[in-house]
Amino acid sequence: MRSLKEHLKDKIQVGFSVNKTTSNKIILFDLDDTLIHTTAEINVLKAGKVIKKLTNAEFNDYTLKPGETFDFVEFDDPKILAGSKFTKYWDTLKREYKKGTHVGILTARSDCSMIKKFLLDNGIRIKDELIIAVGDLKLGLSGSVQDKKAEAISILASVGYNTFIFFDDNEGNLKAAKELESKYNIKVQTVKV
Repeated sequence: MRSLKEHLKDKIQVGFSVNKTTSNKIILFDLDDTLIHTTAEINVLKAGKVIKKLTNAEFNDYTLKPGETFDFVEFDDPKILAGSKFTKYWDTLKREYKKGTHVGILTARSDCSMIKKFLLDNGIRIKDELIIAVGDLKLGLSGSVQDKKAEAISILASVGYNTFIFFDDNEGNLKAAKELESKYNIKVQTVKV
């Protein structure tokens, strides 16, 4: 199993080009409740039974109790994703994409290919390497969603990006990203959605 760092180091090197432009700046967008409003919910299971359903926002602050587990089955349903409504930040993504700005998706979801298809179906072709679904176990990220997103940003910094604009609906994710500035000598502008 290759880690995200190994994957990105192989794919993103000095001179990495997006739409024929190289840059040390990247704009990262969370997906759920940032670019789209989804109806997908997270199931909380206990003894194999659904005991609670959480919205994306509720999930961000929910702590599992003993014997509970999360089930993200609705987030793996391409029909639910396709039926999602765009937020006003979708226009920001489209505008920056058309300008040739390096843009990426940094989401808690676990399926990069489904996100890629959703973006392509909506006229956006982001480089595969810049669609980072931190819930994908193959990427080798650990900890909470907040930890994984911060680790992904630090890996992007290690391959040459030093200026980040990060759009996310979760304050903890934004705070963790901002704290990377002094550790990696990078600039992180955060936008709370």
